[in-house]
Amino acid sequence: MSTPLIIWLPENLDEPWAYYKSASEQGWASNADEISALSALAQGECWAVCPGTWMRVFAHSLPEMKASERLSAAGFAIEEKLAAPLSNQHVVLGAGEDQRVGVIARTRMDEILSQMDNANIAPTKLIAEYEAFPASRGAIRTWNRDIHPGSMGYSLDSGDEGDNPLSLIPEMNFDGALNYAQGDFVRRGSNLSFTKNLGRLAALLLVSGLVWLGWHGAEARAMNKQTEAIKLQTTEVYTQATGQSAPVNPALAVTRALRQKGSVSADFMDLSAAFNGGLAQVDGILIDSVRFNAQRSELDVKLIYPDFDSATALEQIFTGTSGNFQSGSVREQSGELIGEGKFTLGAAQ
Repeated sequence: MSTPLIIWLPENLDEPWAYYKSASEQGWASNADEISALSALAQGECWAVCPGTWMRVFAHSLPEMKASERLSAAGFAIEEKLAAPLSNQHVVLGAGEDQRVGVIARTRMDEILSQMDNANIAPTKLIAEYEAFPASRGAIRTWNRDIHPGSMGYSLDSGDEGDNPLSLIPEMNFDGALNYAQGDFVRRGSNLSFTKNLGRLAALLLVSGLVWLGWHGAEARAMNKQTEAIKLQTTEVYTQATGQSAPVNPALAVTRALRQKGSVSADFMDLSAAFNGGLAQVDGILIDSVRFNAQRSELDVKLIYPDFDSATALEQIFTGTSGNFQSGSVREQSGELIGEGKFTLGAAQ
């Protein structure tokens, strides 16, 4: 596993962000350009540490039940302790035997990830600062806050600048910390997440990703005019969407999740664009893998769902349209909800 980029966010996101990857790669990102430049350091893992004043953590005890049911039950159990409607809160649970529930305002999560999305940074972890240090460390004064570390920790405003945050980041340890990058707020650098913001670029990268994988595993004779055209179009759209020059392989980050090799046809372009249009209407679904079945003109997909109802919601999106999505059973696997499905254009097969 590569060394993660750690970003410690300020209370006001317009102020400089502290970042650390190694002793030689650390500092402050003071404006939008410098923050965007961090995306190059975040290609492996990026962990965002948030002010503890944004989060609250509670102990909870629930019987054995499905993951989605546990989350709902935990939310209702702490609702009376919150000074805001539960529907406005993002609630996360500890993994395994961790009997804790963490809460942060959904508007705050939107604010954090909107700025990170704009900078092409996909944090795989969002963690409260008080969980980044052991309780034995004792109180820490930094960022004009008093941080009281530990799994049930908290942060308070102090009005005293305190220690330089950069000097504290090497002490951080995230083992067992609640990760708020869950559900609607998952960001995966190694998986392809179709969202409204990706639009046509996502569809093009999906197609060109398979094209490049095919080039790497096939003879030169497999290349044709269509794949060259897709490569050119993808490069142009990449530059338009990101404002940056396209790398040699602009689809590389996207295609890490696509392990199947195959040819590309106009059918695949149409299928991927149509499927992307429907997928963008259901928040939080991620693509784990995609295979194009040329004989049946269908996409075989493996998806990661935010909840059990999302598979049905995705099927209903295509009802009455030219697309048809048939989902298989959804199961829990390694803490994630996984399900396969098939997407075709035209009547259901």
